[in-house]
Amino acid sequence: MQFLKECDMLKIEDILPFFSDFVTIDHFKDAICTSLQEYNQHIQDLKEEMEEATKSAEVIRGEIQTFRNRCSFVHSHDVCSLCDLRLLIRPFYLFPCGHRFHSDCLVSDLSPMLPPGKRNKMLELQRQLNLYSSREDTVSVGSATISARDQLKADIDSIVASECLFCGDMMIRSVKLVRVKK
Repeated sequence: MQFLKECDMLKIEDILPFFSDFVTIDHFKDAICTSLQEYNQHIQDLKEEMEEATKSAEVIRGEIQTFRNRCSFVHSHDVCSLCDLRLLIRPFYLFPCGHRFHSDCLVSDLSPMLPPGKRNKMLELQRQLNLYSSREDTVSVGSATISARDQLKADIDSIVASECLFCGDMMIRSVKLVRVKK
């Protein structure tokens, strides 16, 4: 028992198998009780963490629902945040933060910042989309049938429109990259 007190790495459950079946538990009673209390505290801590994570998930779900029901207006004089040309002349993305980008401007500026796996996936999706530009194939997804072209666009959107180029996490993580326009 003295060995257990001196070594914090070992617990009573680690040394119990080395004792014979005939050793009385009275010698280990305090150590067993302490070990059980530690396990109980650890379980309580885990339960609290799980409750906290559940509450956070509920808050996030609520925020997502709020964004789904949110609308914004685009005026004829609004311009792309990258090229300063009128926004309505080409397909565009409008982010909740208020930044607006032509889709081609966003893709060209975002591509170098994407991780290699996502960048390659986006390039492949764009290549496939170019193949579908003149023909229309259909793909069955669940019970709904949507065009393969629309599915490719949705896949590209999930990469490109996941966060704002200027104020999303990717830009914050890439602060080490210097962006200078000449």
